[in-house]
Amino acid sequence: MVDIEIYSKEWCPYCAKAKMLLNSKGLDYREIDVTNDLTLQREMVKRSGMRSVPQIFVDGESIGGYDGLASLNASGELDRRLGLEPTIDLTKVYDVVVVGAGPAGMTAAIYAARKNLSTLIVALDVGGQVGTTNEILNYPGFDLITGPDLVQRLFEQVEAQAIDQLIGEKIVGLEADARIKTLKTASGRALRARTVIVASGVQKRRLNIPGERELTGKGVVYCSTCDGPLFKGATIAITGGGNSALEAALEMDGVARQIYLVSLGDWTGDPILQDKVALAKRVEVLKGHEPVEIHGSTKVEGMTVRNVATGETRRLDVDGVFIEVGVFPNTDFVLDLLGTNQRGEIVAGSHGSTGLRGIFAAGDATEGDDKQIVIAAGEGAKAALGAFEYIIKQF
Repeated sequence: MVDIEIYSKEWCPYCAKAKMLLNSKGLDYREIDVTNDLTLQREMVKRSGMRSVPQIFVDGESIGGYDGLASLNASGELDRRLGLEPTIDLTKVYDVVVVGAGPAGMTAAIYAARKNLSTLIVALDVGGQVGTTNEILNYPGFDLITGPDLVQRLFEQVEAQAIDQLIGEKIVGLEADARIKTLKTASGRALRARTVIVASGVQKRRLNIPGERELTGKGVVYCSTCDGPLFKGATIAITGGGNSALEAALEMDGVARQIYLVSLGDWTGDPILQDKVALAKRVEVLKGHEPVEIHGSTKVEGMTVRNVATGETRRLDVDGVFIEVGVFPNTDFVLDLLGTNQRGEIVAGSHGSTGLRGIFAAGDATEGDDKQIVIAAGEGAKAALGAFEYIIKQF
């Protein structure tokens, strides 16, 4: 019996993603809630060397946080380590394979299954960006719902249908030169389908500067809600000027001792957030600055920024760097296959058509200015109906 431990917090979207991934594989685990327990927080940091949640251990060995778990799983190493066999029939040709399990992907899968199409949903995680959203105030039917709660409701609908699931897999290739499409996974599996719906969403953008990768989880974090309380009384830098960066600054204003808000240019977030941040007492604004390097060996000890107008550099003595610089589409596996814009977003027409027969697209991975949950869900439904129409005419 494998012993799996997960240090988590009550409202931590990446903790929820990790637990959902483990649940989808039928794995038992022991959860250690560190939300209000400083002793357990110190224990977690001592055992893992990380100041972010979740932290996961398999038979006493640290595998890191959610990204570490997802990476191990996507490569197939987690299954090999735990002795797990594939849970789906890899020889089957599905009517529809949906890539992605955010609102667009799950809605597409539900609609496809209700059209009596054999359906597989394959995704690195469940929920996408919605799973990391705190409060949702504009989704029809709910005055207020959290992102993880909405994701859970959608996933329960998926599980109620005859939908096969392959969660924790990353699609790295798509061959569509025949009536049967073949999708390649990072773990070396091949999935076959008559139609494919690309609803792979977006992921958070990295700075890609020296020190970022090496110090991720050791002071470099990407979720202020998850990890902010671990920096109580600390000095931090937040990079970005959009809504997520401004919200992080407001959230940390009551936690950190001092905050540097670093942005390349003027803020682009909502005016109401800009007004609130301008009044925050602990926030020092550094507009027109770019991060150059994050310093530290075993933990963050500082960050160098450059004034883009003068070229002058300045070292900020910070204990943490919160990266909030936007997102980019998860479309690398179709860039040479489908039409995309300069941002890598898929150009999709009516019912998610992509110009390639049998391939459809929906949600935030597609071109469009309005990235809204309800729009993504609607596009997922339309793509599934498009796939249904294609199948009944072609097969």
